[in-house]
This record gives sequence, structure tokens and C-alpha cells, in this order.
Amino acid sequence: MPAKVALKRNPKKNPLGRVFVGNIGALAIGLKYFLDPNRITLLYPHEYIKLRQGYRGFIVLIQDKCISCSSCARICPARAMKMLSVKVFDKRLKKEMVKKFPVINYNRCIFCGYCVDVCPTEALYHVPYHDLVYMNMQDMILSLEDFQKEPENVSAKEGIPVRYVFDEKRGLVKIKQEEEKKEISQPVEQTKQQESTKQQTNNPEPKSVNKGGVNQ
Repeated sequence: MPAKVALKRNPKKNPLGRVFVGNIGALAIGLKYFLDPNRITLLYPHEYIKLRQGYRGFIVLIQDKCISCSSCARICPARAMKMLSVKVFDKRLKKEMVKKFPVINYNRCIFCGYCVDVCPTEALYHVPYHDLVYMNMQDMILSLEDFQKEPENVSAKEGIPVRYVFDEKRGLVKIKQEEEKKEISQPVEQTKQQESTKQQTNNPEPKSVNKGGVNQ
């Protein structure tokens, strides 16, 4: 005999009650984290994340180092890099000649960093920031002159640098640069104190002897 299937009916709940309880729960969670002193919200632009050296931000060209090999334009997977023919004065040959230099289109760039890695003379490099606003798409196609200038880091002028670290007890913690400097200086001072105490124990002061021959 096959087993009988028992259907269980759940009592119907009032949809207004569920909405009310859900809103109260959401407000309670918001109030809890609003009063939490360890908030991780980034107050941009008053605060900004200070990215470490090596971050793939905007790309800058050093024209004097460029040898016009076109490796950057060939390796670009998004076809954001193109070679531009420009008349320049060659110091070695002492004559004017046409050379090719790369320009970039940030409408296409995916910040993969292939162009920087493949350059044999290190004529391209990244800056450790990328939060820049363009008013139109045409401005994102840089000229050769603009490609040689580092974009203005507006956040560094107006905001305070912060960094996020993971703590086992508190989770994700936001640390300001001033607090980070204090944390770094504290262990350095402790090590100096420990070294001074070790030197004192290893080199005790000699006991003074009076004229009567009694140690003091």
C-alpha cells in the first residue's frame, strides 16, 4: 500500500501585519548600526580609500622613454590604446622625424595593466587612484599632451585617507591614517624600551667604593 500524503495547511496571515513587522525589524537594524561606534561606511568625498602602490589606476605616458614599438597598442584586449604619428626632433639623429606614440581611450580601457607590463622601457605607469569624473565621452579620449599628465586626485585634496582592515572580533574595520600612524609608532617605542632595558641588565653600573674600602 502506498503511503498517504498528508497535506498541512498553514494559517493565513494578515499581509498588513507582515509588512508592519518587517518595517519595524528593518528600522531596528538601522538604529542598531547607526549607534554602533565601529561604523564602516565610507563618508565620500570627506573620506577616501588610500590605495596601495601597484594599484591599477589611470595610466600615464613618459614620452622620452617611449621607443615607438607599439607593443602597448598590440596587446590591448579592449583596443583602447592606439598609436599616433607625431613630428618630433630626434636628439640622437639631430633632425626632425615622424614617430608614433600611444594615446588612450578611457571609454574602452578596462584597466588590465597589460600595456604597462609589456612596455620594454617602462614608458607607461599607473597612478594609485581612479575616481575621476568626465563630463562627456569625448573628454575620455586623451590627447598626447593629456596622456603625459597625471590626472588630478581631487579626493586627496578634499578628503581624509582611510584604510579597511579585517579584525577577527569586530570584522571589517575602518582605520584613518592618523590612527594607523599611532599604531605603527607604539610597537616601535615598545621595542626601543625593551632594548634599553636589555642593555641596562647586560651592562650593570659599577658599584662605587669609598676610601674606607666599603662598597656602596
